Amino acid sequence: MSDISALKERNNIKTLHLFLLMLITMGLYSIVWIHKTQASIEEITKIKTMSFSYFIWYLALLGIGSFAQGLGNLNVILLGNVLLVASGLLVVIWVFRARGALRAYALAEHNFELRMNVFYTLLFLDYYVNYCINDLPAAKEKYLAKM
Repeated sequence: MSDISALKERNNIKTLHLFLLMLITMGLYSIVWIHKTQASIEEITKIKTMSFSYFIWYLALLGIGSFAQGLGNLNVILLGNVLLVASGLLVVIWVFRARGALRAYALAEHNFELRMNVFYTLLFLDYYVNYCINDLPAAKEKYLAKM
C-alpha cells in the first residue's frame, strides 16, 4: 500500500497557484500541468489516463485551432473554433479519466471512496482535479473519522 500523500507531494502545486500560473501564461501552463499530472497519476495509481498519441492530438488541435484564429478568413476562423472546441473536449475526457483513476486508486489502495462531484469536475476541469489531488489525505482522514 502506497502513502496517500504521495500523489499530492508529486503534484506539489496549490490550486490557487495553478490558477495564477494559467492566468499569467494565458493558458499555456495548463498543457505542462496536464502532461506532468497525467504522468504522476499513471505512475502512482497504475491506471492509464492518456496515451502519448492522445496528448499529441490534443496539442495539434489546440495549435492548429489557435493558428486559424489569427487568420482573417471567416471560414478558417470557424474551422479554428471547431478545432479549439475539439481540443477542449479532449481535456474534458481526460479530466473524467483522471477522476476515475483517482477514485479507483483511493478505493483499491486506501479502502475509502473518494467523492468527486461530477458537476464541479465538468465546471472547473483541471482545477478541480488538482484540488482533489491535494485533498486526498484530508479526504481519507474525514472518511476514517466517520467510521
